[in-house]
Amino acid sequence: MIGPPMNQVVAFIEECGACPPGGIRWPRAAFPALCALVLAIASASAAAVQSPSVALVGVTVVDPGADPVLRLDQTVLVDSGRITAVGGRRELAVPSGARRVDARGKYLIPGLWDSHVHFMNATAAALPVFVANGVTSVREMGGFLDSTRSWQARMRGGSLVGPRIVTPGGMLESPRYLAGVRERSARLDGRLAQRVLPYRAGIGDSIGARLVIDSMKALNVDFLKFRTVSSPQSYFALLREARRAGLKVAGHLPGVVPALVAADSGQDDIEHALLNADTALRRALARKFVERRTWYTPTLVASRTVTIPGDSADLLVFGPRALEAAEGRRYAAPWMLEWWRMQIDERKADTANAAASQAIRWFAESQSDVHAFAAHGVRILAGTDAGSVLVYPGFSLHDELGLLVRAGLTPERALWSATTGPAEFAGLSRSVGRIAPGFVADLVLLEADPLESIANTRRIHAVMLGGHLYERAALDSLLAKVRRDVESR
Repeated sequence: MIGPPMNQVVAFIEECGACPPGGIRWPRAAFPALCALVLAIASASAAAVQSPSVALVGVTVVDPGADPVLRLDQTVLVDSGRITAVGGRRELAVPSGARRVDARGKYLIPGLWDSHVHFMNATAAALPVFVANGVTSVREMGGFLDSTRSWQARMRGGSLVGPRIVTPGGMLESPRYLAGVRERSARLDGRLAQRVLPYRAGIGDSIGARLVIDSMKALNVDFLKFRTVSSPQSYFALLREARRAGLKVAGHLPGVVPALVAADSGQDDIEHALLNADTALRRALARKFVERRTWYTPTLVASRTVTIPGDSADLLVFGPRALEAAEGRRYAAPWMLEWWRMQIDERKADTANAAASQAIRWFAESQSDVHAFAAHGVRILAGTDAGSVLVYPGFSLHDELGLLVRAGLTPERALWSATTGPAEFAGLSRSVGRIAPGFVADLVLLEADPLESIANTRRIHAVMLGGHLYERAALDSLLAKVRRDVESR
């Protein structure tokens, strides 16, 4: 291969300035040459990386997108990163030269997705943590696109371990919200604006919507994410221009139109709590979601963490026993903890804990929404808001699955929400999210049956990422390296 090794190129680029740490802020004059160099080296490296042939023998296959979902005593063959065959252990021969893995007593599921992740908070430190938790794909919901693209190139080249990333690039906001950020930031020595404004774009009217969305389309984003809109006109302009550009739209409830109108508007996915306590309206919403095939990503784990008052959150994250409070705390990047510090300080300023009290009601309503939506067959996605306060990347996906089951989903449907479902939303349903010939070999080998208890998704024996098998010792090594890296910063 001509040129310097990949790690030298990446080190040189990252010297240009990290924002956030682990990502890059490209020097404008150097951008074209550096991009060409990185892409050329990544392509050459990817061609050189070959996944070995592997046979998982005697495994119980749990495939939420299949009929039947459960198949006993199977052999799954993998070659060059793809599943080549699935069949009974006695009928399917293991090819000569394949690595044979005795998987008797184990359960195989498709690689998990977290459908709501924020790397602008979590940073690159979260990438291997996701994999160690069986999360082989994520849907980023707004962040630094240049950082994401550099990580994707490194993962293709084999110099970085992390999940597939589906991304909208930056977040779309109302100009009014962006002005409010600047006002809040003035009370925080300008820190807030520096953290959140660089990856957000304002849309105030139809002209702005067309300009911004055309720019996003040119950047080859996978979909669009909006957080706030300023008026019904700007909301419908955003949806109209997104359809013209051929891009799906995910976002919060817009607030500027009734919830039923939003569900009927063409918005493809609605995120977070719906804040709806009316039973009749909840049922009407569920029916409309089904009729329009609108997705719902409730992020229950994020709603739950908002119920924790500031003083308690401070102890859980920064207290003397914080490392015992949550396993994910050991792998939290300093950049993310700095963000949490700001957020928790704002919570602590609310001495009446009014926000936490309101959040308790919202969390209960979110659970009721999920229960009603599950009963009506709404397509629900498992997403966590990873990177938000107390939502630890990777680990929190298992919390979300547990909350979804408690709210009314069956374990099978919860698994679907984190495997087959998100692959369908991302337009990858023919290559990802199933255990079938031709599909990418993103797989998780479990010690116990997740259909018996969804908590068994935590009992990970091995993870296969693009055909590369990480057994338990290798997964523990990934986590150990992340811990050393975050502790040294």
